[in-house]
Amino acid sequence: MNFLIWNSRGTGALSFPALVRDLKTHYRLDFIAVLETRCTKEASLSRAQQLGFPNMELIDCEGYSGGIWCLWEHSISSISVIERHHQFMHLQVTGAAGNSWMLTVVYASPTCASRRLLWDNLSRLAFLIQGPWLLGGDFNGTLLFCERRSPATFRSSVDRDFSRWVEDHDMRDVGFFGPEFTWKRGSSEARLDRMLSNDQWTGMFPNASVAHLPFYKSDHRPLLLCLDKSMHTSPPNRPFRFIAAWVLHDQFDEFVRQSWFPNMEWTQNTCQFANACSKWNKEVFRHTEGRKKFLMRRLDGINKVVSRFGLTPKYESLQLEIWKELEDVLLQESLIWAQKARAEWTVFGDRNTRYFHARANRRRKAQRIEAIKDGNDQWVYDTSLIKHMVTGFFSNLLTEDCSIRPTINCNMSFPRIDEEKLRWCNRELL
Repeated sequence: MNFLIWNSRGTGALSFPALVRDLKTHYRLDFIAVLETRCTKEASLSRAQQLGFPNMELIDCEGYSGGIWCLWEHSISSISVIERHHQFMHLQVTGAAGNSWMLTVVYASPTCASRRLLWDNLSRLAFLIQGPWLLGGDFNGTLLFCERRSPATFRSSVDRDFSRWVEDHDMRDVGFFGPEFTWKRGSSEARLDRMLSNDQWTGMFPNASVAHLPFYKSDHRPLLLCLDKSMHTSPPNRPFRFIAAWVLHDQFDEFVRQSWFPNMEWTQNTCQFANACSKWNKEVFRHTEGRKKFLMRRLDGINKVVSRFGLTPKYESLQLEIWKELEDVLLQESLIWAQKARAEWTVFGDRNTRYFHARANRRRKAQRIEAIKDGNDQWVYDTSLIKHMVTGFFSNLLTEDCSIRPTINCNMSFPRIDEEKLRWCNRELL
């Protein structure tokens, strides 16, 4: 699903409905939120109905400021309005797959005193929300000093109330690709528009991405959120990596003895061993989540039998065996996510898998390349073109300019390695 949030700074232009319909078609939008509508209460409904979406919820502007319109397609199973406020609309979104999460569309007031009321209300919501939560919109403030650029001698600092709220409630910036600043007026620029989420939302949508689109009539860039962009792209060819949790499997030692050939040439041996490990991982080790669910179902089945016929020695022994196997799987799962997160943990038995999972998702998102600038300073979003540009850059970087290399006269001689040391180098690895 694709969501777009945009501070359009008015909806009264004659070309506005056609522009929104074109954006909907071009970006295949399932949901759009329009901020700062500047439309009278009487004209809001008729104007919103021209935008091409069958479902809508509107918050009218107060005078000449504010206004939030949320419109969506039937492709979203349901959207329920939980709370309305002149600075935000709080929604519960249920997708076609049945997954439910909270979405808060924000249009923060330009005045600092009014924004404090917004942070108080969002703090109240934060204490009530237990599941995945995403906030997006125009926050009219920055979190970092580098998110604002201006020729003025005394530039505005970061919004400390905003920064404190993000830190207190452990919210994470979803990130973005494309131009850095989302607002521009004259020679002043700032990143006023963004999306924030908690770790549960990031875990639900690990492949979500946010794009800063071009300016359309407004001095704010639209934010395009794609929840499942990776589903439309081919999976990357990842290099082989040794999974540390393999060594905890009781069959791994025997697998290594059978799959490592000491007499084979080193490069060829490591290549075939890596292929054997990948095959063993799929066929024997398998996905830890699936193994965990299977073992828990077996425990549930034993529990039902015990509740009817009592705990016999046979079922007690089987239950202990499954418990031990489940304990091993949980330990392996913890180690896998710790390795993916590149995190240091001091106590080997501390299995805070949720922390490692969130850390790995944030790391994966930070390393993803969604757009890149070409030689003409233009943003390129196409994956195949990005691969071609990166390959060409490093090919040029690592290719020698001269085809003829001068001969170096070197009369040095190097001692030969004797047979005993050669045998020592070729000894079997333990």
